[in-house]
Amino acid sequence: MPELPEVETIARELKKRIIGLKIIDVWADKDKPFRQSGGLKKFLKEVENKKIVDVRRRAKFVVIDLEGPRSIFIHQKISGHLLYGKWKKEKAGWKSIISGPLKNDLKNKYLRIIFFLNNDYQVALSDLRRFGKMMLVGDEEIENLKELKKLGPEPLEISFGQFKNLFTKKKGRLKPVLMDPYFIAGIGNIYSDEILWDAGYHPLARVEKLKENDLKKIFNSMIKVLNKAIKYQGDSMDDYRLPSGGKGHYQEIQNAYQQTGKKCKKKDGGIIQRLKVASRSAHFCPVHQKI
Repeated sequence: MPELPEVETIARELKKRIIGLKIIDVWADKDKPFRQSGGLKKFLKEVENKKIVDVRRRAKFVVIDLEGPRSIFIHQKISGHLLYGKWKKEKAGWKSIISGPLKNDLKNKYLRIIFFLNNDYQVALSDLRRFGKMMLVGDEEIENLKELKKLGPEPLEISFGQFKNLFTKKKGRLKPVLMDPYFIAGIGNIYSDEILWDAGYHPLARVEKLKENDLKKIFNSMIKVLNKAIKYQGDSMDDYRLPSGGKGHYQEIQNAYQQTGKKCKKKDGGIIQRLKVASRSAHFCPVHQKI
């Protein structure tokens, strides 16, 4: 599933391309992705000829703000990603008329929803596993959505003091705590591994035993790793792709995630190991990430 850096990249890239454009039509292969009753027909009635005024991220969700008090709230889920291009309908389905990864990468061929814009381009949701969802919400409703209401703070928008306060009376293993969206939003399997590798903490470390200096190291690594991942436009080891159809580049510089058996890049003599914690894989160096 796309994590904070991937969703942030998608929002930023779409923002460059679609601000000020109007949605003139919407196609979907099924009504299932639309969360409200009425399916595509009702959704289209609400968004048709509406101008796009902003594109932003909230946690792992993309929000497309329309003129007036309405926004499109999109959860891309496990395999979904938003694309920007041109497609034409053929018997076998939609085919990109733009050469390159939009046409050639299989990850970009599972189009479930297409927004037609007034510049002859489209925004499409490619979603192999069909878990992606979207809904229309009023501006005042967004933070009260059940998907957002209980989420923790944005990791790139809090101070160290706020981060430290999150750990007051908190108990548990460090990696699952960082991955808990109700504790802090947007950090998943990839970046929890990368943050802990950078900070030098074992994924099974007990959070109740961490001192202020430990939390400061983890906080600094969190900011560093997430910003670096955004700079590299996210991790495309799995389904995630950029709106252009191309890949992000963070997988090319991973230090821990999916690096089992490789030498630690800190050159400490360690070999990256893998273990299970809270039903998820954790990757770490046993030399500089001692428990």
